[in-house]
Amino acid sequence: MVELRPQNLTLTGALPRDRPTDARAHRVYVATTNHCNRACPWCSTCSSPRGNSFISLPDYAASFPSEGPFEVQLEGGEPTIHPQFSELVRLARAEPRCARVVIVTNGVVLPRTRAPLRAWLLELGAPLTIKLSINHHLLAQDDQLLALAALLHDELASLGAERELVLNVRLRPDAPGQDVWVREAVAQAGLLELANVFHLQAYGFASERAGWAAPFVVGTNFTLVNPDGRTHGPDLVGRSEAMRVLP
Repeated sequence: MVELRPQNLTLTGALPRDRPTDARAHRVYVATTNHCNRACPWCSTCSSPRGNSFISLPDYAASFPSEGPFEVQLEGGEPTIHPQFSELVRLARAEPRCARVVIVTNGVVLPRTRAPLRAWLLELGAPLTIKLSINHHLLAQDDQLLALAALLHDELASLGAERELVLNVRLRPDAPGQDVWVREAVAQAGLLELANVFHLQAYGFASERAGWAAPFVVGTNFTLVNPDGRTHGPDLVGRSEAMRVLP
C-alpha cells in the first residue's frame, strides 16, 4: 500500500498549490488516455506516444461520485489530445455537484497566442485550474513552454472567477546539478511562486530507479480512474501498474 503522510513542503519551502485540504471536495483523477505527445521516460502513468487507450464517455460519467460535491482532474497521458476532450469538460460542467475542473497538461497543443488561448480558456468554464507540467525533458523539446506559462497566467488572472495556474515542476533526484537550470528558468520567468517544485518519485516507468523516493499520498479523499474505466481508489502504484499493461 502507498504510505499516507502529512503534507510536505515543496523544494521552494512553500506549501503546494492546489494541495488536498479538509475543505476540498472529493477529487476524481481521471487518466483520460495513456497516449501522450511527449515521452518522458519516468512517466508515473506509463504513458507515451505508443499508448492507444482512451476513456469512453459512459465510463467517464460513471466515475463521478453518486452524491456530494466533487472535483474532476483530467490528466493522462495528455488529456487535451483525447478526441472527446471538450465533451469530457462539458459533462463535468453539466453536473451541478462538480465544484471544479482541473486540467493537467504538457501544453503541446494549447494555443500560443492571446486571443485563441483566451477563447479556449473560456470554453473550459470556471472554477478552473490549469496544471502545466515542467521538467528538463519538456523544456528541451519546447523552448516556448515557459512563455506559454506566462501567457496562461496572464489570461487566467484577467478572466478571474476562480481560475488559476499551477506549474508542476519536477526535478530528477539523482541529477541535482543537471536540473538546477529548470528551477532557475522558472524563476527567471517570474513564475516560481506558481510552482510546486518536487523531485520525481519511483513509480510508473521510474519504478526501478535507484535512490528515488517511493510515492506517498496526503489524505485519501480522492479516486483514481484509468482509461479503461477501472477505479483504483487512492492507490497510486496500483493505478500505474494497471496503466502499464493497457494497449
